[in-house]
Amino acid sequence: MGTRSWIRTELRKNLDKANRAGRQAATMEPRAVEARFLAASHHLRVRLTNGASLSLPVSIIPELRTATRAQLTDVEILPGGDGLHWEALDFTISVPGLVASLFGPAMWMSELGRRGGARSTVAKAAAARRNGRRGGRPRVA
Repeated sequence: MGTRSWIRTELRKNLDKANRAGRQAATMEPRAVEARFLAASHHLRVRLTNGASLSLPVSIIPELRTATRAQLTDVEILPGGDGLHWEALDFTISVPGLVASLFGPAMWMSELGRRGGARSTVAKAAAARRNGRRGGRPRVA
């Protein structure tokens, strides 16, 4: 195999690995499916892929504090739902980061771990079978 074809093969492997990681993150992390500014209460409402909705005062986001009503109303969801963008303000905020900042890192990481632990993969099933043949999970001393 020539150097160029080896490089192409490695690049393809890395791209495939990154795509798989992105798809997995999209199923584990909540993403935005709807976002809008509620002028009456001066809140930002975000509906997430996991069915939850967040409503937060825009005053807790420093970059949005001085924005006009028209600027705040013009919020768009980035492709994939992982960010919210305000073109007039040239400001983007991460949806997973926003959720993590609202609920605290311990609760957020606990939920990610729970979802990741519940995921079944071929490798996980094979490891469980090997462990079972050896007598199961080792006892804690």
